[in-house]
This record gives sequence, C-alpha cells and structure tokens, in this order.
Amino acid sequence: MPGLHRTVIDIEPHAEHGQRAWVNMPHDAAAGSPHDFFADDGEGIWPMEDEPVEDQMPVRLAANLDWYIAAAAPNSSRLTWPSGRGHLPVRIAFTGKARALHTRMAGHYIQQLRAADPRAFENWVAQHKAAPVPR
Repeated sequence: MPGLHRTVIDIEPHAEHGQRAWVNMPHDAAAGSPHDFFADDGEGIWPMEDEPVEDQMPVRLAANLDWYIAAAAPNSSRLTWPSGRGHLPVRIAFTGKARALHTRMAGHYIQQLRAADPRAFENWVAQHKAAPVPR
C-alpha cells in the first residue's frame, strides 16, 4: 500500500485493535522505520489516494506530487522487505512502466495543485527552483 512514501511491510492480528501493521517510513520521519500502527488508529496511515485527488488539500497535493516526481526519476527505487520486518530492507528499482505511470500521475497532481490553489502552486514551484538538482 503506497502512501506518502510508506509501504506496509507486515500485518498481524491484534486482540484489542483488530490489526497491527508495520510500515516503512521516509528517511526524514521522526519515527524509525519500520514503524507500527494499529488498524483502528484514526491518526494512522494515509494512503495517497484514500480521497479523490480533486478533494485533497494543497499541502497533501504537494506532498503526493513530490513523491510521484521522485518515483518518476530515472534512477528511482523503493524499499521492500522480502524477508519480513525483522530483516534488512532491499532497494528495488522502479520499472519503466511504473516510472511512466508516476510521470502521468505527477502531471495530474501538478494540474490539480495549480487549479486548487494557484498561490500554493507558485510556492511549490519556487521551492523547487531554489533546491539544488541532485547529480
């Protein structure tokens, strides 16, 4: 389940909360990776498209746009835990087909952010112009 740079690593039943899920977190997250959530926790996991793109707030549109742009990059990859949460993660390159999908989705998010909040879009553009280009 992708969502704001998160992927479910493992799930197990939990007597009090229904399920417990271990999720990988972005490199700059306050919580470590993997981090665990309970299924009934309303503050838990936000999938990228758990609400229609047209209804997302500008800050969420910008975060999802950043993810899609990063995932569309030529050398983009994702973490996976093929041996489960107790083992080291492995980085796997996105396929060309996946990168093409991410590119189309980034375009869709650009259009939506521009339409939803032109000022937020201008701020997003300014932030990216100021950021150094990775080599």
